[in-house]
Amino acid sequence: MIAGVVIMASMLSAHAGAIDKNHADDTVKIIEAKKGSVAFIELSSSAQSDVYLLYPTQYKKYVTTGSLEGVIEFRAISWLFYPVPALLEDQTVYILTRGSFNFNITYENIQERIDRLYAGEEQLRAGTEISMNRGVTIVRLTPLIPGLRVRLDFTGSTQFVIARTIDLARYNKGLKSFDQLFNDNALKGSGDNLIFTTSEFEDLYLFVRTDDPVRLRYMIWATRDSAESGC
Repeated sequence: MIAGVVIMASMLSAHAGAIDKNHADDTVKIIEAKKGSVAFIELSSSAQSDVYLLYPTQYKKYVTTGSLEGVIEFRAISWLFYPVPALLEDQTVYILTRGSFNFNITYENIQERIDRLYAGEEQLRAGTEISMNRGVTIVRLTPLIPGLRVRLDFTGSTQFVIARTIDLARYNKGLKSFDQLFNDNALKGSGDNLIFTTSEFEDLYLFVRTDDPVRLRYMIWATRDSAESGC
């Protein structure tokens, strides 16, 4: 729970016709944030399941075709904390879950939140807990703005490196290996944790290599330095 804010549990009903016939356990929930506010979504589950975040045009495509191409996705997660800010106008997103999740939502006033950041209070902004099998797993760290503090915690020893979108493309095309990414990037480690501060408006990608299955919990904290860039 964010300090000073009550989290309201609200299981919103799924839309008729929005359920993928190939996934009987699909559930769609609407998140509506009014201008000047931010909605924080929190999902938790005792098992690993998939979650997708769709904006209205993506949702219409999903209803029509069943396609989830291009949407923000979280695979094999057991916990998710994610912001939906409405800075300039009302914002609507759709949360599609596959599997059983407990669902909470918190609404905060953006200006009040920024005021607390300027006063020196650090605040949880986003986070995920994900399961990883042996080999290489790629995790998109999002949403990122300058000045955020990111903490990675693994349940076992791993080798990991944080790279940019261009490196992801090169890796997917076979132009760069994990070892090359590890050698070329400064944010990396061989262990079970890392803390760093973001410096740009850019999503980053975490590449993890492990010999044994592990779980990762990453948490993104807003700080005074990030207040000028957004909530």
